[in-house]
Amino acid sequence: MKPFKTLLLGNKLAITSLAILVILYSGLLFAEFLAPYTSQTQFSEHVYHPPNLSFYSKELGFRLQVQETVLIRPLDMRYARVPEKYHPVRIFTSGAPIRLFGLLPANIHLFGTTTSYNEEESLSYPVFLLGSDGLGRDVFSRILYGSRISLSIGFVGISISTFLALLLGGLSGYFGGAVDWVIMRLAELIILIPGLYLILFLRSVLSSELNSGQTYLVITAILSFVGWPGSARLVRGMVHSIKREDFVVNAELESIPTIRILFVYIMPHLSSILIVSAALSIPGFILGEVLLSYLGLGITEPAVSWGSLLSREATTLSTLQNFPWLLTPGIMLLLATLGFTFFGEFLRDYFDPHHA
Repeated sequence: MKPFKTLLLGNKLAITSLAILVILYSGLLFAEFLAPYTSQTQFSEHVYHPPNLSFYSKELGFRLQVQETVLIRPLDMRYARVPEKYHPVRIFTSGAPIRLFGLLPANIHLFGTTTSYNEEESLSYPVFLLGSDGLGRDVFSRILYGSRISLSIGFVGISISTFLALLLGGLSGYFGGAVDWVIMRLAELIILIPGLYLILFLRSVLSSELNSGQTYLVITAILSFVGWPGSARLVRGMVHSIKREDFVVNAELESIPTIRILFVYIMPHLSSILIVSAALSIPGFILGEVLLSYLGLGITEPAVSWGSLLSREATTLSTLQNFPWLLTPGIMLLLATLGFTFFGEFLRDYFDPHHA
């Protein structure tokens, strides 16, 4: 097997995918700092404002800056740029109070604008890196805050799903008999029902009077319940073959508890397969949350996710045609999905003993 670094450097698609995932999850971790505004900050005079970041003007030269605009056609929200009205974009500027990682109080943001060319004055004219939505909220800031739900639910969901697969699949393969029959019939029943319909059914029968935190937990539980059977069948087959090895038989003769045998003696031999399976399954969990939120069965205001952003703004073709930046959450979703898919394929090649 080639060294991991050597194989990775020889695969440009895997490097690109890994870089995209690192950027997306860095946005998740540092959302409060990277976002110039909170997810609910409104600029009522800048509804459906187009992106306004530029890099050059005669007044300020080459530097990050924004140009003022004025609304000229309220009917379809058309803006016109105001000549010679530029505001410098300031790096590491003060802004709304935040809590980094939900713990550390701060008021410094990565970038923001000032009231005039004097950079010591307070924040005023907004910088819309990706435009604003129908309530004048910065789309870039909302995407960053939304990534904390849409991206984290993938890791939390796959962790729970993998644990269930290890436990139930391991017990099924180790004990066999009636235990094997019951667990496998349950897994086959879940697999038999189309996943989309099962997710929608389970979410619809649960209470709709839930806050954002409870909704997050419910969605995670549903996706984990739907996602464990496939991995459990894989684990069951491998445990069934490994349990006959000498080191497992010796552990049984030493009266080591079954759970310890499964997780200490057997499961390490399945780690490579489970890593690949998890990497390829995470996009399904992310898409599941986005789908539920888009249909109004998931995350709702004031919390924000990529699915809720698409549900609120990307609703009609005319809206997307007039304000195409509202489709950016969908592009982020596509990048995350492709990133995990291609990097998962790279991991599959890496752990394949027959791969050259």
